[in-house]
Order: sequence, then structure tokens, then C-alpha cells
Amino acid sequence: MTRILKCVISLAVFCAMFAGRIARALFGRAVPGRCMVLYYHSVPGDQRARFAGQLDVILRHAQTIDVTRPIALQPGGRYAGITFDDAFENFIDEALPELRKRNMPSTMFVISGGLGKGFGPAGRAEKVMSADQLRSLPKESVSIGSHTVSHPFLPELSPELARGELLESKGALESLLKREVSTFSFPFGGFSAELVELCREAGYQRIFTTLPSFAFLGDSNEFVVGRIRVDPTDWPVEFRLKLVGAYNWLPVAFALKRKLNGNASVERAVSQPAAERSMVREWSGS
Repeated sequence: MTRILKCVISLAVFCAMFAGRIARALFGRAVPGRCMVLYYHSVPGDQRARFAGQLDVILRHAQTIDVTRPIALQPGGRYAGITFDDAFENFIDEALPELRKRNMPSTMFVISGGLGKGFGPAGRAEKVMSADQLRSLPKESVSIGSHTVSHPFLPELSPELARGELLESKGALESLLKREVSTFSFPFGGFSAELVELCREAGYQRIFTTLPSFAFLGDSNEFVVGRIRVDPTDWPVEFRLKLVGAYNWLPVAFALKRKLNGNASVERAVSQPAAERSMVREWSGS
């Protein structure tokens, strides 16, 4: 029911957005460019066709961009960035061929300590790509960012431990890939103003949250960028509403919930259960 309610509210938001664009056009006002950054996790083989269909939807409605570079949105333009968290091995066999077929860039956020291991809840962990597989990704179309060393819920760590997760993952990936790693995404979507500053100190040039919002509005070098979670199993209407930004009301709902719960300092997507912590596991092949 929660998913249906979110979809219904987002449909109403889309209608309001559409009316606003028409009104701006009627009064001769320029319609600003819009960009949504999407983030996936796993793309299992039985969901590849759905994933490919979503890429086709993106191509019809937006221009895909590399979100690790400075972005200049053109008035009236519609843009989308495609990112992946956790570096699951099935990206290589299932997602990457579909992306390359359509010449669509993407960014992979990697748990440096999870390479060659499993990641996920007990009994449902999935294989993370190996160091060699990560090195083999085409750097002209797949950018690499950090997703910490062990995927902890950063707001619960001391500043010293959090700083270590940020610096060590960046250093390990740069040593492995022999190139700069300048982007970062927060595990479980948990971040705070203090953690944002730690990311600046660690040398990241752009960081990504799991709170949906339009990206790069008026700032091509935006440091903190919001994203919307998408999955191959999203309903077609659900995916399209996410792509156009109709789910961008969610951070307001999250903020209201935090205020009611008396915790306004930590930002996180409520879709990520706080009880879940680092789920990097030795891979047994099962």
C-alpha cells in the first residue's frame, strides 16, 4: 500500500509539474533544464529485459550524462544520470552490455573491501565483482566512485572511523585503477553535515545521496547530488515518474518524519532500514 500511495502522490505531483511547464511556456518564460540521477543496485539475469526497457525509456525522454563531470543543463533540456551502488558482478554480464549497446555512460560506486566477496543480507547475498573485473570495465563509459571500505552506516561511526572509511576506500581504488577516484556515495543513504565536510577533506569532488532531487540546477559543479532509487522491477508508470522528478517530494516527507521522531541531524532514505549494517561477506559460491 505504501508503494501505491507514493505512486499516486507522485502522479499528482507530475500533473502539477506539467501544468507549471505549460504556464511558463504560455507566459514566454524559459523552462529550465532538469536532470535526475538514478541509482540501481543489482540487475539479475531474469530482470535484464526489464532493465533494457527502462534504458529505452530514458533514451526517449532524456539525454544521458556522465555525472562525474561538470554539467551545464540547457534550458528546456531533460537529462538523466545512471549510477550503480555496490559493484555487483551481474553488472558485467547483464547491465553493461545493454548500456554499451545504447552508448549510455554510467558510474559504479564500489565497496573497496567487498571486491571478490558477497554483499547482502544473510542467505540473500550477491557476488561482488573482483578487482580484475573492476579493472576491466571500460573507463570511457563506466566511471568509478567510492562507496566506503565496508559499507557501514556512517552516521553511527566516530569521526575518526568515518574518515578512515572515506580515505582508505579512495586510496585503495586509486591504487587499483591507477587513476583518480573523485566521487562518493553514502551507504544506506545515511549522511550529515559533518560527514559532507569529511568528504570534502578527503578530496572528493562530488558526493551522492539517496534523497531524490533535481541535480545541477544552476551549479555545474554541485558537490552534494541527490539521486532516486530505481529497480528493474519498478512498474512502468513508477519508473517514468521517478525519471521526470515526480518523486522529489519524498525528502520533505523524510524531513517531517525525522522532525516527528526528534532526529533532524541525520539524513537518510527511510527505504533503507536502519537495522541493516555492513553486509560484506566471504563469498561461498552459494
